[in-house]
Amino acid sequence: MTESRTDGPPRTDGPMPTRDAWLRAVRGVVLKSNPDGDDSAFAEAFARQLVSETEDGVEIQPLYDSSEPIDAGLPGFAPYVRSTHAAPSPWEIRQRAWPAVDGSSAQGELESGATGVLVELPADADAAFVAEALDGVFLDLAPISLSTPANDDGLAAARALADLWETAGIAADERRGTLGVDPIGTWLRTGGATDVDSGLAGAGVLVGELTERAPHARVVVADGTVWHDGGATDAQEIAWNVAASAHSVRALVAAGLPLDRASRQLEFRWAATADQFETIAKFRAARRVWARVGEIAGLEPADRTSFHHADGSRVMMTRYDPWVNALRSTVACFAAGMGGADAVTVQPHDVLITEGGTGLGRRIARNTQTVLQLESNLARVVDPAGGSWYVEYLTDELATKAWSELQRIEAAGGIVAAVGAGIVHESLDEARTARERRIAKRQQPLTGLSEFPDIAESPPPPAVTAVTAADGTGTFEPLVLHRASEPFERQRGRADRATGAGARPAVFLATLGTMAQSTARATFAKNLFETAGIVTVAGTVDEFAAAGTNVACLCSSDPVYAEAGEPAATELRNAGAAYVFVAGRKLGLAGVDEEIGVGSDVLDVVTRTLDLLGVEPDRTDTGVKEMAS
Repeated sequence: MTESRTDGPPRTDGPMPTRDAWLRAVRGVVLKSNPDGDDSAFAEAFARQLVSETEDGVEIQPLYDSSEPIDAGLPGFAPYVRSTHAAPSPWEIRQRAWPAVDGSSAQGELESGATGVLVELPADADAAFVAEALDGVFLDLAPISLSTPANDDGLAAARALADLWETAGIAADERRGTLGVDPIGTWLRTGGATDVDSGLAGAGVLVGELTERAPHARVVVADGTVWHDGGATDAQEIAWNVAASAHSVRALVAAGLPLDRASRQLEFRWAATADQFETIAKFRAARRVWARVGEIAGLEPADRTSFHHADGSRVMMTRYDPWVNALRSTVACFAAGMGGADAVTVQPHDVLITEGGTGLGRRIARNTQTVLQLESNLARVVDPAGGSWYVEYLTDELATKAWSELQRIEAAGGIVAAVGAGIVHESLDEARTARERRIAKRQQPLTGLSEFPDIAESPPPPAVTAVTAADGTGTFEPLVLHRASEPFERQRGRADRATGAGARPAVFLATLGTMAQSTARATFAKNLFETAGIVTVAGTVDEFAAAGTNVACLCSSDPVYAEAGEPAATELRNAGAAYVFVAGRKLGLAGVDEEIGVGSDVLDVVTRTLDLLGVEPDRTDTGVKEMAS
């Protein structure tokens, strides 16, 4: 008879597995082709096959255990890694409203399930516009947050909201939300064309005025998405945003505010991405880093708490196959909730197609949050990812990397000095270049674009003209949005324009041997060329002349290539092929111009292929202009 136990793990018939036993089993797999390999050979094969790295250089192991326990504290207690709340607390479903867009309103979002609203204000918004944008909203029930264009520090809109609370007779304790003042973010997005000190001084005056009038409202946004949009890694986003926050708090204290009051005026905003575990770890690590800053500054443990807003990443969004954006945003929202975000905003999946997204896009974005929080009950557990050895390790490593970068920035004189000296831009360029290289090689795939493209889909229309972030009076390069998909989208746009003027650009896939021998590499080549909207026509070599293209790609197995590859390449040349690819690596076939395979720079290949096909180069002067936040 089986004995029932409730005081420990289930009983087993044998000994519990150990890490050494697991390593012995792994050794037999990774050294399958070298069974007599020594320990160094095993270590090298293990690292090559099973260990990966994040953008910040954190090693991701295939297995984690409790051999190196990490103390993450308790929920609701410093350093707040496991949450700023001691009990489960639902996050604010803070959806965007674009009052300048027909069909989008703050009232509509709140009536449809949002528990807070982020109002996107145009550059010319005055007090009357703010009042109209919030018409119908019960200002004593819903937290109101404001967001202004890239070249507006938000002070005027913040005062307009504060005055609206006053006019509406809202009780001081019921005035909640974030007024959206962001002098440093504006300075960064305009390339230094605005005065940071003046903006922060104005914020200090406003905070002082609202100390009694709106004690629970936050005035200043510490917007990490400006760094993320510019290409920062997660550790860099944390470090630079915390450095900017420290600069803001110092300015508020210099304006006469107590340290604890100045610290509570900040709302941190972070980009939430489809990288689930990194996003979870980012929010946990960010709380830890800020709590450490507060500790060094002399704040009491209870005053080291912080409010964190997760904003869906625009870097990860694509204009092609936009429905995939809904999946990306779902993962981002889930991860932000699991990481302990206090407020979450999900982007409409079609926001890059239509300003503010369509009504359906806004509904899907809003309902994504509602389903995850109210139906999946994700908010009913404190720090649900805590206790996972992988998450605890990743959080600790990310916090350590961010702290090291923060120290480097502070040693350079702080974030303003570091940006002015080019230190931040140099690091941004390095991080963005490395990411673009991975994307180009499809080591970081983009579903629906660099992987599984649908070239039959209707091309997206040009996006709304961007708000100009800088007017040329700045002192450094403005931090602007660099979406991951832009390089591939430019090439897709070339093919789409050519298709509109005639036939779609094509590459001939010369299949050699049997279908079983050619299908795998023909499928690979088809997927590769379609990333740039190039259609592929498959057939035997003698069908090339009728294919209507001057570029061909041999597709088959290595044994077939060895026998028939070079004669096939010669036949293609004689039939008019100007360039011959072969799907495969390290073949060395005479008559072949280029080998393509796993690890190839796909973006470079398809860009040059479009050139070979005579497709007009990318017209950057008349192409898509991205919307600024």
